[in-house]
Amino acid sequence: MKRSLLSILLLVLISNISSMKFLSESLFSNPKLKYVLITGKTLKKYLTDPNYYIIDSRDMATIAVGFIPNTILIPSSMFSWLYAVVPESANVVIITDTTNKDATIEAFLKLGKYNLIGYCIYNDVINSSSFNVQQIEYDPNTYDSIKKIVDENQNIIDIRNVQEYKDTGVIEQAKLIPLPTFQNDYVKVPKEGNVYVFCKSGGRAVVGMSFVKRAGYKNKFIIMKGGMDQAIKENYPTVPYKE
Repeated sequence: MKRSLLSILLLVLISNISSMKFLSESLFSNPKLKYVLITGKTLKKYLTDPNYYIIDSRDMATIAVGFIPNTILIPSSMFSWLYAVVPESANVVIITDTTNKDATIEAFLKLGKYNLIGYCIYNDVINSSSFNVQQIEYDPNTYDSIKKIVDENQNIIDIRNVQEYKDTGVIEQAKLIPLPTFQNDYVKVPKEGNVYVFCKSGGRAVVGMSFVKRAGYKNKFIIMKGGMDQAIKENYPTVPYKE
């Protein structure tokens, strides 16, 4: 009888320990319990506060047809570029969609550099609050369209890295501002007139464009679709990069 009672007490003790371990892991080890769902009203407040960075992490094709102004446009697949446009320890809110929410937040938390305030679902906040949604504007990036931009002496910036400049050359008229230097060098971006943005294939150009727009630039930014890869396919001439 005593042995049976002792066995029961031991089982209860083991069960309680397991429960406490599970509860502890759930409350303190699971990072997904450290952030909250942000409403449209709260998001609007954060968008006007320079101490908060709102990251739209949806895929680029989805972002292109509708995004909230003053957000940093950087799909979760490009999170490795966040360091170029978001300072370490910054307060961050992620815009995502229902399907990719968990994977996106997990990928973000692995960076370990930022203070994640919360997340919001794009369609939910758009439906619940009035936002002036915008679309990304693209240039077709054909030989003729590039030549027209150059002939009209329009502003061109190339935000690839230096090695890429060396590998393929650059468009002679382009101002070279590598994305990794953007936090310090974005002031070199022209503040007036249209600005045509090149990167390698088009993704980083959107990141850079959204960063300078968040910084208060009011002029129009046009992304060169397909980037320098496309310009090279079009046989548009480049000149060697000079240090």
